[in-house]
Amino acid sequence: MDIDYALICDYAEAVNGKMYIMGGGWETTFAPAFPAALRLAVAFGVRFGWDETNKAAPVLVRVEDDDGQELVRIEGQMNVGRPPTLPPGSTQLAQMAANVPVSIARAGGYIVAIRAGTGAEMVERRLPFRVAAGRPG
Repeated sequence: MDIDYALICDYAEAVNGKMYIMGGGWETTFAPAFPAALRLAVAFGVRFGWDETNKAAPVLVRVEDDDGQELVRIEGQMNVGRPPTLPPGSTQLAQMAANVPVSIARAGGYIVAIRAGTGAEMVERRLPFRVAAGRPG
């Protein structure tokens, strides 16, 4: 199992095996005042190996501040089947999108942490981002 890709976006939606993303790949956003209501999306794809199909894999998405304080926690599961037309040994990509409202207390650094799987098979991707005071440009 591996996290094939992960992006912070303005909006994301996974539909029929495709990821639809608006405003994707940013690492700095602005807030005119604090506390600020920030809406961000997390788009990611988990690649499952042949032997990892037909098993539930837990998924955890967290938004944390610089001090490691959890601001948002989303837990779920992914389960990828094995279609009869899939060539033996093939991997499969499962995609997820989460649109997340976050209350930001102050300007500074934050992290979106994505975990998939458990134990020795657990994989993680960390996406740092910043919230700055003011307006862009």
